[in-house]
Amino acid sequence: MGLSLRRRSVGVLVAALVTVAGTGLAAGTAGAAPPPSGPPTGGGHAVAHAPSQPLPSTVPPRLVVPSSWSKVPSPNTSPSTENELYGDSCPTATFCVAVGYAGQDTLVETWNGSAWSITPSPNAPAPSTGDELDNVSCTNATFCMAVGYNFLTTVGTPLVEAWDGSTWTIVPTPPTGATHTYLDAVSCLSPTACTAAGYEDTPAAYTPLAETWNGSAWTVAATVNPAGSTDSEFDAVSCPTATFCVAAGYRSTSGADQTLVETWQGSTWSITPSPNTAANEDNYLPSVSCASPTVCSAVGYASTPSTLTGEDNLVLDWNGSTWSIAPAPSAGTNGGGLDAVDCFGPTSCVAVGYIYGSASYNNYLNEVLAWNGSTWASEAVPSASTADYLSGVSCVPGSTCTAVGSTEVASQYQTSILTAPIPRPGYLEVASDGGIFAFGGAPFKGSMGGQHLNAPIVGIAETPDGGGYWEVASDGGLFAFGDAAFFGSMGGQHLNAPIVGIGVTPSGNGYFEVASDGGLFAFGDARFAGSMGGQPLNKPVVGIGVTPTGGYDEVASDGGMFSFGGAPFLGSQGGHPLNKPMVGMTVTAAGGYYQVASDGGLFAYGAPFLGSMGGLPLNLPVVGMAATPTGYYEVASDGGLFSFHAPFSGSMGGQHLNAPIVGMAA
Repeated sequence: MGLSLRRRSVGVLVAALVTVAGTGLAAGTAGAAPPPSGPPTGGGHAVAHAPSQPLPSTVPPRLVVPSSWSKVPSPNTSPSTENELYGDSCPTATFCVAVGYAGQDTLVETWNGSAWSITPSPNAPAPSTGDELDNVSCTNATFCMAVGYNFLTTVGTPLVEAWDGSTWTIVPTPPTGATHTYLDAVSCLSPTACTAAGYEDTPAAYTPLAETWNGSAWTVAATVNPAGSTDSEFDAVSCPTATFCVAAGYRSTSGADQTLVETWQGSTWSITPSPNTAANEDNYLPSVSCASPTVCSAVGYASTPSTLTGEDNLVLDWNGSTWSIAPAPSAGTNGGGLDAVDCFGPTSCVAVGYIYGSASYNNYLNEVLAWNGSTWASEAVPSASTADYLSGVSCVPGSTCTAVGSTEVASQYQTSILTAPIPRPGYLEVASDGGIFAFGGAPFKGSMGGQHLNAPIVGIAETPDGGGYWEVASDGGLFAFGDAAFFGSMGGQHLNAPIVGIGVTPSGNGYFEVASDGGLFAFGDARFAGSMGGQPLNKPVVGIGVTPTGGYDEVASDGGMFSFGGAPFLGSQGGHPLNKPMVGMTVTAAGGYYQVASDGGLFAYGAPFLGSMGGLPLNLPVVGMAATPTGYYEVASDGGLFSFHAPFSGSMGGQHLNAPIVGMAA
C-alpha cells in the first residue's frame, strides 16, 4: 500500500556541574496579584482558577527531550494480516494505549509498564464492512476516548469508543446529515471534557467537523468553513485547558491545498491565520499539540521541488498570538513528512513521521525531530525495514516518549513501537530564605535569596520540562522563575494554618498549595477535588504529591495519607509506629509514591524501595526528597544530599548557608 499520512495530537544532556547561590527578582511576589475569587478560608476550599499568563519569551533552552530511541516488542493479530498503529496516548509511565486497525477490524494495544498486549475492542455492527481507530486520548488508566470511522458499504461514519478501565465500548455520535463523516483526532482533559475533530463529506465539499463530549453525550459544535475553499478538514486537535483548543488540517484553494488552523476560546471556533511555504505549494497539518495556550506546534509536510518525491517537513509554532513557520531539518534529498507531535513543555516537543529512502513512495524510514526550546533537531532512530513510518507519539514528562507506527514484514505491515527515556539531569535545593542551589545541569533561574520575605520559604516545585520552578512561603506567597508561570497564590490572604508545600499539575499550567491543617488551594489548571481542611487530623499535614493524571495526595507527619481526585491510595504509615515524623513525600512518574521521615527512613508504595538513610548517622535531619525516573534523593537541612539509584552531582552539605535547606526538586 502507499503511505497514508495519519493525524496525531496528544502530546538532558547537560552534564556540567553548576553550584549557584543566587538572588533574583521573582515573577510573582506574595500578594502582588489580585486576590483570587472564591472563599480563601484555609479550610480546604478551592480557589477560583486564575487566568493563565504568557510564559516568559527569553527562557534559555534546556534539553529535556529523548535522544536514545529503541524498538520494543509489539503484538499483531496475525503475521498474514495487516496491522497498523496510528496514534497513542500515555498518561503515565505504566499505562499507554495505541490504536489502529488489523485487517478490517479495530486494533487496540495497551502497555502495563512491562509489555504491550492486544486489548479486545469492538467493531461497528453490520452492515459495517471495515473499522479503524485513528487517534486516542487517555486522562488516566480508567478513562480513554478513541475515534475513527467505519464503512457502511460506501458510506463512512464516525466510530467512537470509550475505555472505563476494563472494557472498550462503542459510544453513539450524533448524525450530521453528511454523506460521509470522519473523526480523525481527539483530546480529553477529563472523563467529562473531550473534543474530537474531523470532517464531513457532502456532495458539495469537505467541511471541518468538531464534536464535544460532556461525560454522557457527544454534540456537534459549529466550526468555520473558510471562504473560497472547495474542501476543508480538521486532521488534529489539542486542548491544553478547558477554554482553549486548537484544530489543524488543510483547506483547498484554487492554487493549492493550504494550512487550516481554528481556535476555540471557550464558546466558538474561529479561524486563526496560519502561514504556508508558498501560495502554489500544498501544505498539510496532520497533527497539533499544545503544552499551554501560548506554546503549540503543528506539523505535517509541504510540497517542494527541492526533493525527489516533492514533499518535505513542515513545522509551525504558536507563541500565544501568531503562528509562524519554524526552521526545521529537512527530511533529506528524497523528502518526507511529519505525522504527529507531542509538546509536553515550552522547551520540549517531539515530532515523528517518515523519510523517503529513495524516490519511490514505497521506500520510507522512521523520522524523529525534537524541540529543545530554541531549535528543532533530527534524532537517530532505528528503522527495521525499507518501509517504516511513525504516525503517533506521546510523552510522559520526566519519564518516557512512545512513538507508534508500522513496519513492513514479509510484504505485510505489522505494528512498530519505539521508546526513548527523557533525561532529567540535576536537582535544586531551596533554603528558607529563598536561596536556590542548582546542581548537575539543573538551571538556575533566580531566587528569593537576599530578598525581603513576609514569611519563610517552605517548599519548591519544578516545571515538567525542568525549565523553571516555584518557591512557596508559609503565608502562601508564591514566586515563579524561568518558564514557571504565576497563576496566583494565597499570599496576603487569611489562612487558618500555614502553607507547608506545593504540588504542580502534569501540564505545568497550575499548582496546589497545601496547609498544615490539610486545606488545599488550587490555581491555574489545578482541579480541586477535596482536602482534609476542616477534618480532624491526628497529626498535621507536611506535604503534597500530584499524580501524573492530576489527582493528589496529602501526607501527615504520622504517615497518614489522604488521596483525592482519582489519586490511587496504595498504603501509608498512618497507624504504624515511626522512629521519626514524616517530613514529605513525592509521586513517581509511574503513579506510585514515597514517604520520607526526618531520620531518612523511606517508605515505598507502588514504587521500588532502593535504600534510605534510616538508621544511619545524620548531621542534621532530612527535610525532603525528590524522585527521578531511576531512583530518588533525600536532602537534609544542612544541604547534605543522599542519592539512591540517582546521579549525585554535589550538594550544599558542609557549605556555609545563610538559612537551612527546606526542600528540593528534581
